[in-house]
Amino acid sequence: MTDALANEIVAIEPWSPWPLAFPAVIAFVGVLASLVGTRFHSKTMRESGYVAFLVGVLAAAMMTWSLSGMWDSGRRADALIDLGYESPTFSGSLDLAGGRLAPIAWQAVHDGERMRGVLRPLGGDRWGIAELEPRSE
Repeated sequence: MTDALANEIVAIEPWSPWPLAFPAVIAFVGVLASLVGTRFHSKTMRESGYVAFLVGVLAAAMMTWSLSGMWDSGRRADALIDLGYESPTFSGSLDLAGGRLAPIAWQAVHDGERMRGVLRPLGGDRWGIAELEPRSE
């Protein structure tokens, strides 16, 4: 069993979805183009609207999945670096366990020594960083 050695509480800002405004505008313009194309019997405009709508929706879905993950991992690494750790790496994911986010295991170098620990959600944008005692081998 491992015991926590050091505990810190940090604020990790959650991802802001403002970049999704761009694909939302593309999808909205696609809907308008499709409606105008239907109204004026323009097959080219109507089908261009369909394509723009699909591109906007698919781009929003892909951006949500990729940008949020990149943001979260970058902010977690920044939080550890601000505390003096070097080259932090994380294992696990942001899956829900029992209705809450599961702790995320991490490894980093601190004062030339390899450290490991967990990052625990405390609610909101607050996270607890705990070092774990090294295993005796």
